[in-house]
Amino acid sequence: MASITFKLGEKNHDFELGRKVTKEDLYGKLRKLVTKGDEVLERGYLTESGSPVPAARLSSVGLDPEGTPLEKETVLYDGEERELLPSSFDEAATLAEADLTALAGFCVTDVYPLEGTGLAKGLYSTWFSYRKSVERKEAFLQVKEGSAFLLVGYSKNCPLVGLSVPYELFDADDGAELAEEDEEMDFAMM
Repeated sequence: MASITFKLGEKNHDFELGRKVTKEDLYGKLRKLVTKGDEVLERGYLTESGSPVPAARLSSVGLDPEGTPLEKETVLYDGEERELLPSSFDEAATLAEADLTALAGFCVTDVYPLEGTGLAKGLYSTWFSYRKSVERKEAFLQVKEGSAFLLVGYSKNCPLVGLSVPYELFDADDGAELAEEDEEMDFAMM
């Protein structure tokens, strides 16, 4: 488990970040095996000469045109050069108390269980970045009795509506003309 620190006010709270909850954890894992006789085959690639290379033996590295490894990569984001921000494991993320309705417009993409204590029950907004990155993801820390979860994702632009939603089907001018004609209107006519 990796340790992660959150800062609420002036106090730091340390947690152990558990393994991300995946679909396989919720629904089980389906694994397809390709066999030849009694031997289980593995995935790989063919080189130009036609010899197979197992996928586990491939790696990547940044090289210049002469083949020399690059010491530092340049990160372009929307055409502008940007510096990488530290990950959540290298920098303490600040917490702010949040209202439970903030989760209504939040699309959760990743869920991480947290082990640790010290925070009161409730919902806290923060940020999360598993690796150094140009952008950080929005996140919520949900603390319940005996458990805490880090909910990572993004906010959606969806306003909350009440029990009744007003619809304006017609322009004001069209409504006046229809009232003058005193015609029955049927939605099938539209």
